[in-house]
Amino acid sequence: MSLLSKLFGKKNPTLHKPNGESKTSGELISEVTDGANLVEGKQTWELAEDKKHDLNYMKKCCDAELNTMNKAGTVPAPYYFERVAILSRKEKNYAQEVAYCEKYIEVVEDFYEANGTEGFENVRQGPRYKAIVKRLPKAKELLGKNPNK
Repeated sequence: MSLLSKLFGKKNPTLHKPNGESKTSGELISEVTDGANLVEGKQTWELAEDKKHDLNYMKKCCDAELNTMNKAGTVPAPYYFERVAILSRKEKNYAQEVAYCEKYIEVVEDFYEANGTEGFENVRQGPRYKAIVKRLPKAKELLGKNPNK
């Protein structure tokens, strides 16, 4: 069963815009999740390049990915969590880096435990997920050396 089939089972969206153009998959996801995948009216992927150095936007994107997961039953994209981890380390905020890495790993593991991998891309096989897992021990080490950070 495809992502859109699963989503359409939750809510029946309109497939076309008023001008007759087909809606994008992001627009359909936004409609059936009541905008859970949006940050300030934009889809998270629209902010990925322009806001990748903005920690606050990346954290908002993480929240939107988690909201979308809860409403649509999709795996959250690792990109935003990895960006928060990178930016947190640059700011020497190791507690935040650890928290976002652990949160992402936990929700992904819980997602696949509940849903399996059939019909879903297994993000655990991808480089960003692996990078998050790999950076966690170093982040914990840095936090241990700097407990106030």
